[in-house]
Amino acid sequence: MRHVWRVVKFLLGLVGLFVAAQAAVRLLRRLFLFPVPPGWRFLHSPVREWTLPAAITLEHIGLAPGMKVLQVGPGPGPLTVEAARAIGAEGRLSLVDVEPRAIAQAQEKLVAEGLENVEAQVANAGRLPYPDGTFDLAFIVTVLGEIADKGHAMRELRRVLKKDGRLSITEAFADPDYMLMAEVVGWANTAGFELVEEHGSALLYTLNFRSLFGP
Repeated sequence: MRHVWRVVKFLLGLVGLFVAAQAAVRLLRRLFLFPVPPGWRFLHSPVREWTLPAAITLEHIGLAPGMKVLQVGPGPGPLTVEAARAIGAEGRLSLVDVEPRAIAQAQEKLVAEGLENVEAQVANAGRLPYPDGTFDLAFIVTVLGEIADKGHAMRELRRVLKKDGRLSITEAFADPDYMLMAEVVGWANTAGFELVEEHGSALLYTLNFRSLFGP
């Protein structure tokens, strides 16, 4: 019995350390905001794969063949290949990320899969290199929390979307930059978006918005 109690105490200690580490990382990320370097993402990629299944996430986002789509912050491309397939050869997927290495890694995956309906650029979400009204849909997956000026980025996203264009934002609690639903809805509403769909739960959710104004 004493041995079992020692094991229980050890496991509880591990859980406590994990919770404390998570709290510390989240607090530091709130105080010192910067994009996550691609090299760090392998540390939580198994968790991301388990908590953020690509097929379900992309279904919730609402991709369809022929769409012109923008992905902000693709990182090394865990969702990019499946997104490019979902919109088909007649669609067009554009990627922007502030990290050149992330864009290079995403492009390597796309080349390896023989996908040619994607273009990628190193750019900031606050200054998107596209004309007004370019895209049918834009999506951000566990990246909004990394963006310092969220209001400006949201307005830029509205600018590059077509009239009644859609913005999809996905957040997962496992991500250190996780944002509450209320926070995301608040930023989106302020920028001129209306919530039209909600998928998932507080641990993993996708919110889909419609632009209330033209570019």
